Amino acid sequence: MRFNRHAAPNRRLCLTYFVRKLKDKMDKDIVSEAHEVRSRILNYSILTEIELENFIECYFIDNEEKKGKFKEFILSEEFFTFEEKIKIFGKIIKEKSFKIVDEFHKEYDLKDKEELIRKIRYIQEIRNAIAHNHPFRNEKTNEITLKYKHEKKNKEITLNNDFNKEFFNLYHKIFLLLHFKLK
Repeated sequence: MRFNRHAAPNRRLCLTYFVRKLKDKMDKDIVSEAHEVRSRILNYSILTEIELENFIECYFIDNEEKKGKFKEFILSEEFFTFEEKIKIFGKIIKEKSFKIVDEFHKEYDLKDKEELIRKIRYIQEIRNAIAHNHPFRNEKTNEITLKYKHEKKNKEITLNNDFNKEFFNLYHKIFLLLHFKLK
């Protein structure tokens, strides 16, 4: 076998190319995961807002025909924002006594109304952060990160599946709590 003096550089080139391709794939995987997390969070936020609409609608309107008109003329209008829905929801639950009914029809009192409102506001905060800020790659962790400002405080979240699970668990708790029975 003859020695090829050009073989070593070609192998290095090949290895460099392979490493670059692998890094690109990993980058695409991380970016893809971040996009999926962003998408899911926006979806959970929309569903939370819809549940608030349903709650408000059921509180004010008994008639099915009028419910649809109430939703069309008021709840779906752009002036009636997520923030406005949270404010009205907060006023309603502070005024009334509520029971939470689980899947086994067992009733519980809703004791910490402020905590529920804080959780809904957190969902709104993350939704706004994702909708109005662009994520970037954190050079230290190599993960996709989102920096944003909320109530004059700098905040940061990592858009990965762990954050998605945490956010989904919060959304799921709120979803269950929004199925109140008025007392």
